[in-house]
Amino acid sequence: MNGSLQKKGNMWYAVISLEGKKQKWISTKTKDKNKAKVVLRDILTKMENDLYIDPTKVKFLDFMDDWLNLVISKEIEKTTLESYQLTYKSHIKPYFQKLNLSLSDLKTIHLQKYINEKHENGRRDGKGGLGGNTLRKHKILLKSCLDYAVKMRLIGKNPIDNVVLPKKDKFTGSYYNAEQIERLLEIVKNTPIETPVFLTVYYGFRRGEVLGLKWSDVDFKEGTITINNTRVRYSKVSVDKSPKTEKSRRTLPLMKLVSSYLKKLKLKLNNNKMAMGKDYQDNQYVCCWENGQLYSVSFINHKLTKLLSEYEMPHIRFHDLRHSTASFLLKQGFSLKEIQEWLGHADITTTANIYSHVDMEMKKNIANRLDTRFAI
Repeated sequence: MNGSLQKKGNMWYAVISLEGKKQKWISTKTKDKNKAKVVLRDILTKMENDLYIDPTKVKFLDFMDDWLNLVISKEIEKTTLESYQLTYKSHIKPYFQKLNLSLSDLKTIHLQKYINEKHENGRRDGKGGLGGNTLRKHKILLKSCLDYAVKMRLIGKNPIDNVVLPKKDKFTGSYYNAEQIERLLEIVKNTPIETPVFLTVYYGFRRGEVLGLKWSDVDFKEGTITINNTRVRYSKVSVDKSPKTEKSRRTLPLMKLVSSYLKKLKLKLNNNKMAMGKDYQDNQYVCCWENGQLYSVSFINHKLTKLLSEYEMPHIRFHDLRHSTASFLLKQGFSLKEIQEWLGHADITTTANIYSHVDMEMKKNIANRLDTRFAI
């Protein structure tokens, strides 16, 4: 099989000689002749081995579906894959299905219109569009898929690279003050969620971190507690997975109060194990029912919501206990860097963005004191 390069406009094309004096013109997607030569050799090699795929005949959605199920599924966490598949099935597929674009026909303008449409009216409940943070996740998913298409030389460049996203949503977390935290600890005492709430209040754990905590992660001798594992929701069941980031995998000092609490809890669970025998489920997790059975991930949120309503406390999510811990630490004078390490944020920007409202509150207190101190 023979081929040559021909220039049309400012782009190089691979001209492949087929049977019966027919020719097939294939764009190399480049203006650089040396790069075009590499593409030509690649096309000829694939054609000779019956491996060449014509991008004009590959539907974008077919390609993305194969990429999700055959390529990326082998490389990422199951929970991440589930999130990708949900975004694809709920948003990307329904939108692009009506356009019926081939991979080579997909342009930046199509992707920009997708982002704009989802921002304006993207929610399935009809209550407005998707936020900037959510659409960033959509772009990351699409970019990863189309980067693979570039790698496979099905397209010359990634059309989503120049897509403009809406501004990020400014997040302000709800949180309890010290008095409210003390009241909460009283409310949850002797309830099934006492332990996860107690540990989260002191350490600012994520829900998955506190539910994934095992007794092997608690070192009473060395006085440390380590996040090595998380438990998260996947396909309506709870599964173990690695911590969110390397920063999330952290070792913290075991406070005396927490150490005393955990020793009593471990003794209680050991007694339950002896009393229940085969009926006890020895899972080696710190947070569990009295028979050792593990909590479902969603149970923690539901139980907390019910208790707060029952005792007429301001509604917060379980994750907001983490914000409460961080807000308290910030007000106590700890630096953002110290709080970042304690919470396991990947970078300090995340910490600063989330807790800027507390920082402003502290500045207002300074302003009020100076205002009264130097009044004339």
